Amino acid sequence: MQYIPLLPRITLVALALGTASATGVLAQTTPTTPATSTTATPTTPAPEKKGKHNVEASLTPAEAAQLEKDRNAVLAANPALKAEADALVEQHKATKGQGADAKAAFKTQKKAHEQKMEVAMLKLDPSVAPILSKIKAAKKADHKANKNGDPAA
Repeated sequence: MQYIPLLPRITLVALALGTASATGVLAQTTPTTPATSTTATPTTPAPEKKGKHNVEASLTPAEAAQLEKDRNAVLAANPALKAEADALVEQHKATKGQGADAKAAFKTQKKAHEQKMEVAMLKLDPSVAPILSKIKAAKKADHKANKNGDPAA
């Protein structure tokens, strides 16, 4: 009979331990930093992509976010440009096994699409002009470095 007074204590201890372990599990699955953090993130360069232009790595996170926001807004507002962009993605996949003529045609179409996107983004948000200029300068420097045979660029 002396075990009966201990039953409420054991129940409370078990309940407390169960709550503590459930809290521990929740604490492990909860992210430590919110997705919309207001703290400044350091600008670390993106890893180099071999054989591809990686000019957007020269942008700050804020510039990249603004550029992405404006691109998405332009594509949402202009279904013809969205369809053209989707067609270019498919065409790029198709030119993987084809010759230089197909690749040259793709590059021409891609450049024309990029110009249309630039005009549309500038109409939507003129403050994106410095970002677009920065990308053009980086592309020019990358092209020049590749032309000179610099494998690091």
